[in-house]
Amino acid sequence: MGLYVVLAFICGVVLVTQPGVNSVLSGNIGGTLNAATISLCVSTVTIFVVRFFYAPSFSFSMAFEKTPYWAWFGGLLGVVFVAASMYVAPKIGATALISLILCGQIIAALIYDKFGLFGYGETPITILRLSGVGLIVIGTTLVLARS
Repeated sequence: MGLYVVLAFICGVVLVTQPGVNSVLSGNIGGTLNAATISLCVSTVTIFVVRFFYAPSFSFSMAFEKTPYWAWFGGLLGVVFVAASMYVAPKIGATALISLILCGQIIAALIYDKFGLFGYGETPITILRLSGVGLIVIGTTLVLARS
């Protein structure tokens, strides 16, 4: 369990670092779409190298036959995240960006769990879970209030 906690924490650090790094890149190479292209090309090269050493082989044709069509769109979601977050980050700041990302994540997660969407098991919405989500929404509202 400790390793999972550490990895999840590292994901949080990466999630707040990536838009800032990409925003600097964007400012130096002519915009969001150029920077997203570079960022995702670096991602592609990196994953091919890592995959070469650590991943088992697989058959694209077999995977294509067994996998629902919507499961192939993760890369598209990555493009949306990378481009949108790097565009927004310098305009609203890291704390507001991550608060809004967390708010979107927790509301989507509640819905995905309720209906068992996208590979998640069904988990009912309880008053405690709804209260937790409500507190995150309130927290996000407080972060966005610039007084």
